[in-house]
Amino acid sequence: MLEVLIVDDDQIVVFIQKKMMNNHEIAQNPISFGKAADALDYIIQEQKLSQQKDFLILLDINMPNMNGWDFLKCLESHEQKSKYHVIMVTSSIDRKDKEKAKNFSTVRSFIEKPISASDCDKIKEISEISHFFEPV
Repeated sequence: MLEVLIVDDDQIVVFIQKKMMNNHEIAQNPISFGKAADALDYIIQEQKLSQQKDFLILLDINMPNMNGWDFLKCLESHEQKSKYHVIMVTSSIDRKDKEKAKNFSTVRSFIEKPISASDCDKIKEISEISHFFEPV
């Protein structure tokens, strides 16, 4: 099972991403979090309940309190990190951010906002999660 989480403090972005995930059959009901710390707590709780679940996490970099980088550092230290598939979705066009993202084993892709239909197609082709989108 693949659960989709949207971690972004901008409600308009969250609304658009939810629509895109639904319209492109990535997730019916992605769960959104305005605070990265809340998303982290949720993931840790869910992993305790089910070791069978993978998480696709659409993560914003620039958020108050805990930013995307802090969130990634916490994920990287978790023993179940192979179950976490992070897509960095950001308004940052700084090359340094893309380079920094490569240092995290959980990051699968880096997308500039707003997320597009072709971005959704690329998400479904990510090797670590593509099997979740194969027709049954």
